[in-house]
Amino acid sequence: MALARSAPDGLVVVVMAAAEDPGRAQRYERQYREWGSPPCRVLTLRSREEAFQTAHARLLLDARLILIADGDVRRLLETFFDTPALQAMITAYHSGAVVLGIGAGAEAMGTWVLRPRWEETLGAWGWLPGAFVVSHYTPEAARALQAALHRHPFAYGIGLAEGAALALGPGDRIERWGEGEITVVFGARWLDREEDR
Repeated sequence: MALARSAPDGLVVVVMAAAEDPGRAQRYERQYREWGSPPCRVLTLRSREEAFQTAHARLLLDARLILIADGDVRRLLETFFDTPALQAMITAYHSGAVVLGIGAGAEAMGTWVLRPRWEETLGAWGWLPGAFVVSHYTPEAARALQAALHRHPFAYGIGLAEGAALALGPGDRIERWGEGEITVVFGARWLDREEDR
């Protein structure tokens, strides 16, 4: 994992904003200690108000690796929308930090998110312009992604199977972390978009 080597030292911050299970944070922290990893802090945000706290933004700015945990993507997006905490993650990334999204954390990195029953899309953070990121990628999710790309022909989709996570690092590098496969699907007009640049 080349991106892991780009941030070998320094603070690891695990962001828990989408998860309903408070014990998951302690499990992440314990696992990092067992691996002998750099110092790890868990940032649990239960509300938008907490995403406005200066101490939380400062913690994210100091991170060399930010892990955004899985859970409810709608809760994650609502908690971070237009907050200092989200801006701090963006600034940390542009300063060389690696940002790792698991499940909902990966979905939020795209431009849109497909939702349960696949009948609606939500606006996401747009860190991967023109992308749908679909975690827990199944045949049903693949059909929903194809339908979404029919509605958004200039877009593309990234399907993350169980066990796969998405890492963004310095120089706009993207890597798969974990054992699961990644599927990339392009909308019918994707090449037209590239030619227009």
